Amino acid sequence: MVNYEFPPIGGGGGTTTRFVAKYMARLGLNVTVVTAKPGPVDAIEHPDGFKINYVGPTKNKLSGTHIPELARYALTLIYYSKNIVKTIKPDILHCFFTLPSGSFGLYCKKIYGIPYVVSTLGADVPGFNIGDWRLDVYHRLTKFISRSIWNNASAIVANSNSLRETCLQFDSKHDIGVITNGVDTELFYPNPNKTYSHEIVQLLFISRLMPQKGVDTLIKACGILKQRGVNNYRLTIVGDGHLKDLMYSLIDKYEIRDKINHIGWRDLEDLPPIYRSADIFILPSVMEGMSSVTLQAMASGLPIVASRVKGFEDILEENGNGLTAEYKDAEGFANAVEKLIKSPELREKMSKSSLEKSKQFSWETITKQYLGLYEKALSKKLSQKEEALV
Repeated sequence: MVNYEFPPIGGGGGTTTRFVAKYMARLGLNVTVVTAKPGPVDAIEHPDGFKINYVGPTKNKLSGTHIPELARYALTLIYYSKNIVKTIKPDILHCFFTLPSGSFGLYCKKIYGIPYVVSTLGADVPGFNIGDWRLDVYHRLTKFISRSIWNNASAIVANSNSLRETCLQFDSKHDIGVITNGVDTELFYPNPNKTYSHEIVQLLFISRLMPQKGVDTLIKACGILKQRGVNNYRLTIVGDGHLKDLMYSLIDKYEIRDKINHIGWRDLEDLPPIYRSADIFILPSVMEGMSSVTLQAMASGLPIVASRVKGFEDILEENGNGLTAEYKDAEGFANAVEKLIKSPELREKMSKSSLEKSKQFSWETITKQYLGLYEKALSKKLSQKEEALV
């Protein structure tokens, strides 16, 4: 499995890789993850039963990724490809994100004849609009590489139906499947002692502080709550990124420092008790593929407040397990949060609905779907070898 991101580096894409690796290992597969270096070690045996090989220079900032770093990772993988292939002897590669991981899959397919599967997860798909012009430029410059990666892949999957539509808008000739993200209920589960009251309500936002995730919209919504005299809440913000300064400037503008608890970046293992201490999860994203943190919040029994955009439609049912507002509509988010703050009964109802809906996204089911893709790709490779012998 190949992904630049892997905990503690990055966000949902790395989390997906970790849990696919964990549950593939449980199925008896010999799994090695090749990823970027978060520290001085070159390889470890992960406690979940798979190996990790680290490549490239150590990454100092774990929460954010820049395009030059992605390019460096791709080139480093290709430079060390002979040693990687000789050491791991992979039968198949699973590339998370078209770029940069897919470039390694393409190279290994051409040079070593190793088939590969591509998981598209959101921002790696041209046309996935997160409101950042730099990503648009990046996609324009690299779209010929992305097409080549897709043309040579044994399978391409999206993590949601809406992302599949975006994939087909970019290149409609491929059969794009859908295999969703999942959630590990061994880690993420509700607080058994949860109470629902009118006392201080704990709000939670977990994400990188980047334009896509809408932390500015959330702070503006909190400012509106203050204007309305809604004060019985605290907001915990988990994450770091280049919008941190803007976030704090907005917090000061609305004079709500006493309402905000920013605890910075946290490792995946630190998150479960944070979810269990919360009452409402909020994510005002501009766009999503399928949000891993939202699935984790659902499995933790939290009602969800999210943007009315594609990417949430597969996991969020309006007035079922959550409420929605138009992205960048701070007043709409303030309305939704205020409604939940003022109604413990609604929070309890939506919490139960979130927990029930999260059961549809078990990693056991999802990894078996991926295993089917692996077997199909390897069967096709064997058939091609047999045809060549004839």
